[in-house]
Amino acid sequence: LAAAGARLTVTDVAESKRALADELGAAWVDPADAHLVEADVFVPCGLGGVLTPAVVRELRVRAVVGAANNQLASRDVADMLKGRGIVWAPDFVVNAGGVIYLDVASAPDADQAGLDARIAGIGDTVASVLQGAEATGSTTLEAAEQLARTRLDAAR
Repeated sequence: LAAAGARLTVTDVAESKRALADELGAAWVDPADAHLVEADVFVPCGLGGVLTPAVVRELRVRAVVGAANNQLASRDVADMLKGRGIVWAPDFVVNAGGVIYLDVASAPDADQAGLDARIAGIGDTVASVLQGAEATGSTTLEAAEQLARTRLDAAR
């Protein structure tokens, strides 16, 4: 993102990562204040439960898309995000690459092209979730769970 010209504000609980931020030309913020940064996207990674009601009330972003597992402190936070007009791409959809890798790589006939195609499909799945939420007026959490149920039912 930095190489593509994005303006980044980053943080980490490990202060030593600040050198990387400097190298990338990124602004550094204290971890406790990361959710207060006005930005297009808030990207929580490595820390679950970060999206609490208090944090969501203070967010100044258009979207939340991150690789942290279990980002929502509770299910009602998905409703809060929707109510504030903040798009949330569910972590279990966005972060599916690891599970896909384990599934494909464990197959006896695993190939890199197949793996790459499945991982590239994550974007299509996120789009389906966003479209499903929009079409039904639901949260992206509900839309992602419905998509998962539909896919599981079809696999049976």
